[in-house]
Amino acid sequence: MHISNAGLKMPQGMSNVGAMNENSSIYDVAVVGAGPAGLSAAIAIAQSGARTALIARHLPYGDNRTTALLGGSIDFLQALEVWPRCQDKAAELRTMRLIDDTGRLIRAPEVKFSCSEIGLDVFGYNIENRVLVAALEDRAAAIDNLTRLDDDAAAINPSDDLVAIELAGGGSISARLVVGADGRHSLCREAAGIAVRRRELHQAALTLNVSHSRPHHNISTEFHTPQGPYVFVPLPGNRSSVVWVSEPKRPIA
Repeated sequence: MHISNAGLKMPQGMSNVGAMNENSSIYDVAVVGAGPAGLSAAIAIAQSGARTALIARHLPYGDNRTTALLGGSIDFLQALEVWPRCQDKAAELRTMRLIDDTGRLIRAPEVKFSCSEIGLDVFGYNIENRVLVAALEDRAAAIDNLTRLDDDAAAINPSDDLVAIELAGGGSISARLVVGADGRHSLCREAAGIAVRRRELHQAALTLNVSHSRPHHNISTEFHTPQGPYVFVPLPGNRSSVVWVSEPKRPIA
């Protein structure tokens, strides 16, 4: 098990395990998972003064998807002191363009919504997830009472007063509250006894980022097809992120 004090910005793989008494591994809150949701939760909780542990491996973040952040999300990231670390790498979303591409005989007319129509400078921003995570990691490393455990949670065992978390690398910690941000196969959800219902949507999605020769003018364009939406969302420069939803057996080409 590798434990690093986030406030010291220790190199990956280093440990900072001092003399620990029996209470030193009991935290107010433990957050399991270090994607955008887990990192945001850990920062917000630690900023409130709670002794916080963040359990997740330090691994290269290979998610090339993007996230469109609207007003409330930007305000939240501002409060976490994260937004100034990544705003210059995000693209403004000023216009939403909707196109009926269903092929029906009578189709809806093309519609454009401008942020100025409701008194806003922008609807929000589109940012690559890896850029957002890097900014969140940088902020988390600056908070003294946020401890990053470079490990995976192997088991989560709730009791009346504490939740014990066994670590994949050996050892365990306890917390009075556990926040589950560990994805769709969540150990935290299972430990809490939260049931899941799944249903088939008969859709598949392809996501990619593209470069283009013409400017996007900060317009997000959505083609609505019989199989689902086909969306171009601006990125900085002459780049856009694409989300293409189709039927699973329908070739996307």
